[in-house]
Amino acid sequence: MGGDGHLRPQLKDAMQPAVVMTGRSMSADLGRWRRRSRRVLAARIVLPAAIGLLLLAVVAQVGWRTYMAASRAPAEARTEIRLITPRFYGQSTDGRSFMITARSAVRDDADPRRIILEEPALTLDLGSPTPTRMTAKHGVYRQDTFGLNLKDDVRLDDGAGYRFASEESFVDTKTGDVRGESTMNGEGPSGQVQSQAYSVYDKGDRIVFRGGVRARFERQ
Repeated sequence: MGGDGHLRPQLKDAMQPAVVMTGRSMSADLGRWRRRSRRVLAARIVLPAAIGLLLLAVVAQVGWRTYMAASRAPAEARTEIRLITPRFYGQSTDGRSFMITARSAVRDDADPRRIILEEPALTLDLGSPTPTRMTAKHGVYRQDTFGLNLKDDVRLDDGAGYRFASEESFVDTKTGDVRGESTMNGEGPSGQVQSQAYSVYDKGDRIVFRGGVRARFERQ
């Protein structure tokens, strides 16, 4: 140990390393504090900006949808009313009753007086011993004119043994008259007939064949 001249240098040398280590630690802590401060500052700027952009996007989307909904015309809801196995009854001008049946019927939305029929069947002279019956795959009945258009595989049975087949016919239910402008083939007790057009009048008592008429009559 000796005197004071030897003790002071020794104490100075022993304290110097501790002072150097404390300064490095403080410098590192200061650096970390500064980096954390910069991150916090950046978060304080970026997060509000992001929230603002998100809210702006939501408001723009709601506004765009509102504008499109207001500018778009509302779609018209069309509901088809279909009648299953409908029956229509009527009476001709001379008092004869008729009945129209079908597998189904749909009223035309564009023209409510027009009824579209699937597999229609018409019975004229309803209640008589020999009613006339007509069938087809498709038909259209108009309630304003009482006209019935029949198409595709039209069949007519007059109730007296005569049967006719064509692709289209028009029936005036007010008079009971029938006419067709397509090839017609008919047969009955008196023979067979073919023509390009035909008309039926007076409850079937008078039939007019037109165009390329061919007939074969059986001897009675």
